[in-house]
Amino acid sequence: MDFEPAYSRYPLATVNQRLGALIIDFLSCWFISELIQSLLSIASPSPLGFVTFAVTWFIFRVLVAARGQGQSFGRWLLSIRVIDAEFGKTAGFAAFFKREIFVFVCSLSLIATITSTLIVFAWIPFAADAAFAIVDNEKRQAFHDRISSTISIQSRKGFDLDQKMGKLFNQAGQQANKLYQSRQDDRQERDQYQTPKQARTQSKRRPRSKTRPPQDYDREYERPYEDPLETSYGENIYDKNIYDKNTYGENTYGENTYSDADYEDEIPPKRSARRPRRK
Repeated sequence: MDFEPAYSRYPLATVNQRLGALIIDFLSCWFISELIQSLLSIASPSPLGFVTFAVTWFIFRVLVAARGQGQSFGRWLLSIRVIDAEFGKTAGFAAFFKREIFVFVCSLSLIATITSTLIVFAWIPFAADAAFAIVDNEKRQAFHDRISSTISIQSRKGFDLDQKMGKLFNQAGQQANKLYQSRQDDRQERDQYQTPKQARTQSKRRPRSKTRPPQDYDREYERPYEDPLETSYGENIYDKNIYDKNTYGENTYGENTYSDADYEDEIPPKRSARRPRRK
């Protein structure tokens, strides 16, 4: 009878899920330890402060995980658990104690250097530990998993925080996309059904070309007056002298029956070259 190991029978947890659970547990333990130190009036850099953090860490990451089917608070939020790599049963207290020693030392170095520039070097052990899980495609075991012969798998028991957050961000993205699309449609409808006056105010003047000189709409041009009685040959069909008051226009009594103003040529009003505006 062939025996199939647990890492090939269960879906393995991703590196992002394991990293998220570690960050949640780290922040939870740090917050509780700081709260206890403030209640007991313990200085943070003191050795008693590190002891408080160590006790909080082992309670949450070892005792609670061993009694809670391999789930700590962070693992429960992301629905993962720690089991034995060969048999698939929940890892025991000794296995959790082995795997958490290395993680606790890395976390303690991070807290000690959090207020200095040495915090950059404190992340190197975490990166080296995660590199083992990234390279191992079969078991996804980090360095602390190999020490304790454990693996992290996905579980149905948990809050599924990562999936719910993914759905929430997906819905927010869809709502933002719908809002943007509706605004684009409204803008197109306004451009399509705008009034002629609005279209005229938004239209631009025709660009100047080589054959079309620039037009000065503020300048008035005078059109030369043409005599309507002039023939096509440029000759006048009547003689203006016949209207002289000395030869005509006087009656028998010596009075002038016509005035000079009656025979003055009426000059038409000047017309501008400006184009009439549309109403």
